[in-house]
Amino acid sequence: MPGQQNLGSERGKRAEEVASWYFRLNGFLTIPGFVVHPDQLRRFPRTEADLLGVRFPYSREFISDRQMNDDALLAGIDNSGHRTVFVLVEVKTDLCNINGPWSNRDEKNVHRVLRRLGFAEESLVNEIAESMYDTARWEDGATVLQYVCVGARKNDGKQRQFPNLVQINWSEVAEFLWARFAAFPEKLPDGRPVHEQWPDFGQEYGEWVNRMRYANAQPADTNVRSLSAVSSYISSGSCVPA
Repeated sequence: MPGQQNLGSERGKRAEEVASWYFRLNGFLTIPGFVVHPDQLRRFPRTEADLLGVRFPYSREFISDRQMNDDALLAGIDNSGHRTVFVLVEVKTDLCNINGPWSNRDEKNVHRVLRRLGFAEESLVNEIAESMYDTARWEDGATVLQYVCVGARKNDGKQRQFPNLVQINWSEVAEFLWARFAAFPEKLPDGRPVHEQWPDFGQEYGEWVNRMRYANAQPADTNVRSLSAVSSYISSGSCVPA
């Protein structure tokens, strides 16, 4: 039904918002809705990534003299800590998945993305693409290209199909968000919280964390409550369940 389809689309957009903030707070420069254009005139694009991101080798952030700790799930994509990391991110409200256009070799969509990203010479494009189709990852001494799925549930079947696929669930995202927002409740010069100048989910979640801190939420409950807030935002646009 049209109403249900629209509701699903809105939830999907909000899920992408949450994922975008998660990657942004972990030092990734991101492009939402990265469209793969066809090489011939046609009505529709070939496909798109919900999120494309890049993190450079020495990315770090300090508040005063304190360094923010990034999530080990993302930091671990480059186990050397010294390479540029590109991520192709698929965001799902429920089960993690890889969309067909990204796994269909004949379409050569990965080839098109590689050429646009521009980190590899043309002679390497086919080799890199084949590695992505086989395992969802490619790496050399300077660069990592990683496919990441974010959703409510991890997909065992896709993990067997793509051995190097990185899957992150909303519970893990929520745990990181609470840790980051609660540890760095920074203020603007006029005393207002920093998150008040952020858009969409960033502001909404920041307000929710403030309410939890003032309510003296117990540490044992915070991750469960954070997941509830994230899930509520994806479902309704508010971190507070109706």
